Amino acid sequence: MILAAVLLFGVVVIGWFSPRLLGRLTAGGISPGTALAWWLLTALGVLAGGLGAVLLLVLPDHGPAPAITRVLHDCWAAVGHSGLPALDPLAGTFAGAAVVFAAARLAVSSARRRKRSALLHRRHLDVLRLAGIRDERPIPTLWVPDDRPIAYSLGGRHSLIVASRGLAGRLSARELNAVLAHEHAHVRGRHHFLVACAETLGRTLRFVPLLRELPGAVRLLVELAADRSAAAGHGPETVRSALLSTRGGDISLRLRWLAEHSSGPARFPEKVRAVAGGTLALLAPPALAAGLMFSAGLISCW
Repeated sequence: MILAAVLLFGVVVIGWFSPRLLGRLTAGGISPGTALAWWLLTALGVLAGGLGAVLLLVLPDHGPAPAITRVLHDCWAAVGHSGLPALDPLAGTFAGAAVVFAAARLAVSSARRRKRSALLHRRHLDVLRLAGIRDERPIPTLWVPDDRPIAYSLGGRHSLIVASRGLAGRLSARELNAVLAHEHAHVRGRHHFLVACAETLGRTLRFVPLLRELPGAVRLLVELAADRSAAAGHGPETVRSALLSTRGGDISLRLRWLAEHSSGPARFPEKVRAVAGGTLALLAPPALAAGLMFSAGLISCW
């Protein structure tokens, strides 16, 4: 039980205090793709750590927990879980029920979102077919007769870009191509799927600050990542002027990022930093738990 409790403590620490650190790192100039990976991997680490803690409580004899604690040090037996046997069944039952309830909420929320997304896709594809448009490109574009500057994309198997005639009339050819490149980047990067996962987790597990703030962070970072991709092909000034003309979401943050950061491809050190930081983010809860257990083992021997 002690091992599960320490792992759960690591999950709580990371889940409650990592959003502020991740926000500072994101504002510090790292690429949007790197920041996005760190946010998502931290959330995955918290979920995996919480599930692991529950499994240690539910499994008979807490699975590998006794063997792990014996490896740490013989002195650890003095503070082992065997001194509180009556708590084990109660804690395991409560933890298992909590996981089943959370999984059920997650499944219902995910199913509802998929149903709404499928309906939206079907309506757009019907319009595309009825309009007689035969676009052989991998990602077809549906032009709608609207005077407002509209541009968005739909991901999934039948991905689609939707743009308005008003957008084409308001932007120059170069700006319009930058906007379409931005939407292509959303589809290629599977940003719609990432946002959907983040929103489902945030809606289901709102009591965890990291997961509550995850949807907003992911929505912003996918926009920055798409801006970066568009700027790499069409120039940051073109993307900036297109944003000013269309007044897209989070425009002030996106304009500031375009002004302060390069739009070039990720350099090798940046990729190394992304992988190293992502690995640390994923393993943060068990690493914190292992550090606490090792420290407790040393202290118990003094």
